[in-house]
Amino acid sequence: MSGISIIRLVCSAVAGVLLVSTPSHAADYSGNGSWHLGAAYETATIDQNLLDTGAWSSTYPRLTVGGTGPMNARFEISWTRMRADREGANIVGLDGDVWLPYALDGAPASRLRPYLILGVGYHRYYGETSVLDEEGADNGARSLNAGLAVVGNLTQTTELVATFRYRYLRWDAPDDEPGESVSAANATITSVSFGIQQLF
Repeated sequence: MSGISIIRLVCSAVAGVLLVSTPSHAADYSGNGSWHLGAAYETATIDQNLLDTGAWSSTYPRLTVGGTGPMNARFEISWTRMRADREGANIVGLDGDVWLPYALDGAPASRLRPYLILGVGYHRYYGETSVLDEEGADNGARSLNAGLAVVGNLTQTTELVATFRYRYLRWDAPDDEPGESVSAANATITSVSFGIQQLF
Protein backbone atom coordinates (compact mmCIF):
# COMPACT_ATOMS: atom_id res chain seq x y z
CA MET A 1 0.00 0.00 0.00
CA SER A 2 1.45 3.37 -1.00
CA GLY A 3 1.90 6.34 1.32
CA ILE A 4 -0.91 8.25 -0.42
CA SER A 5 -3.30 5.34 0.08
CA ILE A 6 -2.45 5.17 3.79
CA ILE A 7 -3.08 8.94 4.16
CA ARG A 8 -6.42 8.59 2.39
CA LEU A 9 -7.39 5.68 4.62
CA VAL A 10 -6.47 7.60 7.80
CA CYS A 11 -8.38 10.71 6.62
CA SER A 12 -11.44 8.60 5.85
CA ALA A 13 -11.31 6.99 9.29
CA VAL A 14 -10.97 10.36 11.06
CA ALA A 15 -13.85 11.79 9.04
CA GLY A 16 -16.00 8.81 9.93
CA VAL A 17 -15.27 9.19 13.64
CA LEU A 18 -16.13 12.91 13.50
CA LEU A 19 -19.42 12.24 11.73
CA VAL A 20 -20.42 9.64 14.30
CA SER A 21 -19.45 11.78 17.29
CA THR A 22 -20.98 15.05 16.04
CA PRO A 23 -24.60 15.64 17.15
CA SER A 24 -27.13 15.54 14.34
CA HIS A 25 -28.47 18.99 15.37
CA ALA A 26 -27.19 22.11 17.07
CA ALA A 27 -27.81 22.73 20.76
CA ASP A 28 -31.19 24.35 21.39
CA TYR A 29 -31.09 27.31 23.78
CA SER A 30 -34.71 28.37 23.26
CA GLY A 31 -35.91 26.97 26.59
CA ASN A 32 -38.94 25.56 24.79
CA GLY A 33 -41.36 23.98 27.25
CA SER A 34 -39.58 25.52 30.26
CA TRP A 35 -40.61 28.00 32.94
CA HIS A 36 -38.25 30.69 34.13
CA LEU A 37 -37.73 32.98 37.12
CA GLY A 38 -35.70 36.14 36.76
CA ALA A 39 -34.46 39.28 38.49
CA ALA A 40 -33.16 42.43 36.83
CA TYR A 41 -31.85 45.86 37.72
CA GLU A 42 -33.73 48.51 35.74
CA THR A 43 -33.16 52.24 35.24
CA ALA A 44 -36.05 54.29 33.88
CA THR A 45 -36.91 57.84 32.89
CA ILE A 46 -40.53 58.76 33.58
CA ASP A 47 -42.01 61.73 31.71
CA GLN A 48 -45.50 62.52 33.00
CA ASN A 49 -48.01 65.34 33.30
CA LEU A 50 -49.94 64.36 36.43
CA LEU A 51 -47.58 66.06 38.88
CA ASP A 52 -46.51 68.87 36.52
CA THR A 53 -42.89 68.30 37.45
CA GLY A 54 -41.55 67.02 34.15
CA ALA A 55 -39.30 63.98 33.84
CA TRP A 56 -37.69 62.09 36.71
CA SER A 57 -35.56 58.97 36.97
CA SER A 58 -35.70 55.84 39.06
CA THR A 59 -33.61 52.69 39.51
CA TYR A 60 -35.41 49.63 40.88
CA PRO A 61 -35.69 45.82 40.70
CA ARG A 62 -37.77 43.91 38.17
CA LEU A 63 -38.92 40.40 39.16
CA THR A 64 -40.24 38.08 36.47
CA VAL A 65 -41.91 34.72 35.93
CA GLY A 66 -42.60 33.29 32.49
CA GLY A 67 -42.35 30.43 30.08
CA THR A 68 -41.49 29.44 26.52
CA GLY A 69 -44.17 28.03 24.27
CA PRO A 70 -44.75 27.17 20.60
CA MET A 71 -42.45 28.66 17.96
CA ASN A 72 -40.01 29.59 20.80
CA ALA A 73 -42.18 32.60 21.72
CA ARG A 74 -42.11 33.61 25.38
CA PHE A 75 -44.70 35.07 27.73
CA GLU A 76 -43.76 36.86 30.91
CA ILE A 77 -45.32 38.61 33.90
CA SER A 78 -43.10 41.09 35.72
CA TRP A 79 -43.39 43.22 38.87
CA THR A 80 -41.71 46.60 39.38
CA ARG A 81 -41.69 49.31 42.05
CA MET A 82 -40.37 52.66 40.85
CA ARG A 83 -39.68 55.42 43.33
CA ALA A 84 -39.15 59.14 42.87
CA ASP A 85 -37.60 60.34 46.12
CA ARG A 86 -37.78 63.95 45.00
CA GLU A 87 -41.57 63.76 44.68
CA GLY A 88 -42.31 61.10 47.28
CA ALA A 89 -44.21 59.08 44.69
CA ASN A 90 -44.13 55.35 44.01
CA ILE A 91 -45.31 53.47 40.93
CA VAL A 92 -46.00 49.78 41.52
CA GLY A 93 -46.87 47.82 38.41
CA LEU A 94 -47.48 44.50 36.71
CA ASP A 95 -46.61 43.98 33.04
CA GLY A 96 -47.75 41.08 30.89
CA ASP A 97 -45.55 40.77 27.81
CA VAL A 98 -45.01 38.42 24.87
CA TRP A 99 -41.45 37.99 23.60
CA LEU A 100 -41.26 37.17 19.90
CA PRO A 101 -37.96 35.68 18.67
CA TYR A 102 -36.26 37.00 15.55
CA ALA A 103 -37.25 33.82 13.67
CA LEU A 104 -40.70 32.41 14.44
CA ASP A 105 -39.91 29.00 12.97
CA GLY A 106 -39.41 26.91 16.09
CA ALA A 107 -35.90 25.92 14.95
CA PRO A 108 -33.16 25.30 17.56
CA ALA A 109 -32.20 28.68 19.03
CA SER A 110 -28.62 29.93 19.22
CA ARG A 111 -26.84 30.92 22.42
CA LEU A 112 -27.30 34.66 21.69
CA ARG A 113 -30.64 35.83 20.28
CA PRO A 114 -32.86 38.94 20.00
CA TYR A 115 -36.56 39.32 20.83
CA LEU A 116 -39.32 41.85 20.18
CA ILE A 117 -41.39 42.67 23.30
CA LEU A 118 -45.10 43.56 23.08
CA GLY A 119 -47.56 43.75 25.97
CA VAL A 120 -49.80 45.61 28.38
CA GLY A 121 -49.57 46.63 32.01
CA TYR A 122 -51.40 47.98 35.03
CA HIS A 123 -49.73 50.41 37.44
CA ARG A 124 -50.77 52.01 40.73
CA TYR A 125 -49.53 55.38 41.94
CA TYR A 126 -48.86 56.06 45.62
CA GLY A 127 -47.33 59.12 47.17
CA GLU A 128 -47.38 62.05 49.54
CA THR A 129 -48.16 64.72 46.96
CA SER A 130 -51.47 66.56 47.15
CA VAL A 131 -52.29 65.68 43.55
CA LEU A 132 -52.08 61.93 44.12
CA ASP A 133 -54.16 62.21 47.27
CA GLU A 134 -56.78 64.50 45.74
CA GLU A 135 -60.33 63.24 46.04
CA GLY A 136 -61.54 61.66 42.83
CA ALA A 137 -58.07 60.81 41.49
CA ASP A 138 -57.76 57.45 39.80
CA ASN A 139 -54.27 56.26 40.66
CA GLY A 140 -54.52 53.18 38.43
CA ALA A 141 -52.90 53.47 35.00
CA ARG A 142 -53.04 51.15 32.01
CA SER A 143 -50.02 50.82 29.76
CA LEU A 144 -49.09 49.66 26.28
CA ASN A 145 -45.61 48.16 26.18
CA ALA A 146 -43.01 47.66 23.45
CA GLY A 147 -39.32 46.89 23.51
CA LEU A 148 -36.32 44.88 22.45
CA ALA A 149 -34.41 42.20 24.34
CA VAL A 150 -31.18 40.27 23.88
CA VAL A 151 -30.80 36.94 25.68
CA GLY A 152 -27.48 35.13 26.06
CA ASN A 153 -27.07 31.70 27.66
CA LEU A 154 -24.36 31.04 30.22
CA THR A 155 -25.56 27.44 30.34
CA GLN A 156 -28.53 25.55 28.91
CA THR A 157 -30.70 26.77 31.81
CA THR A 158 -29.09 30.07 32.92
CA GLU A 159 -29.60 33.23 30.86
CA LEU A 160 -28.34 36.80 30.93
CA VAL A 161 -30.92 39.30 29.67
CA ALA A 162 -30.70 42.92 28.51
CA THR A 163 -33.84 44.88 27.57
CA PHE A 164 -34.89 48.26 26.27
CA ARG A 165 -38.55 49.05 27.01
CA TYR A 166 -41.01 51.81 26.19
CA ARG A 167 -44.34 52.07 28.01
CA TYR A 168 -47.18 54.50 27.37
CA LEU A 169 -49.42 54.92 30.42
CA ARG A 170 -52.85 56.53 30.59
CA TRP A 171 -55.10 57.22 33.55
CA ASP A 172 -58.00 59.45 34.59
CA ALA A 173 -56.98 62.83 35.96
CA PRO A 174 -58.57 64.11 39.18
CA ASP A 175 -61.47 66.56 39.00
CA ASP A 176 -60.77 70.00 40.44
CA GLU A 177 -64.48 70.61 40.86
CA PRO A 178 -67.28 68.05 41.27
CA GLY A 179 -68.69 67.16 37.89
CA GLU A 180 -65.96 68.95 35.95
CA SER A 181 -64.71 67.10 32.89
CA VAL A 182 -60.92 66.69 32.92
CA SER A 183 -58.83 65.18 30.13
CA ALA A 184 -57.03 61.96 30.90
CA ALA A 185 -53.40 62.24 31.90
CA ASN A 186 -50.55 60.23 30.42
CA ALA A 187 -46.94 59.30 30.95
CA THR A 188 -44.13 57.56 29.12
CA ILE A 189 -41.54 55.31 30.74
CA THR A 190 -38.31 54.51 28.89
CA SER A 191 -36.06 51.97 30.60
CA VAL A 192 -32.99 49.79 30.24
CA SER A 193 -32.48 46.66 32.34
CA PHE A 194 -29.88 43.95 32.90
CA GLY A 195 -30.68 40.69 34.67
CA ILE A 196 -30.40 36.94 35.02
CA GLN A 197 -32.96 34.15 34.52
CA GLN A 198 -33.07 30.53 35.59
CA LEU A 199 -35.03 27.99 33.55
CA PHE A 200 -36.85 25.03 35.10
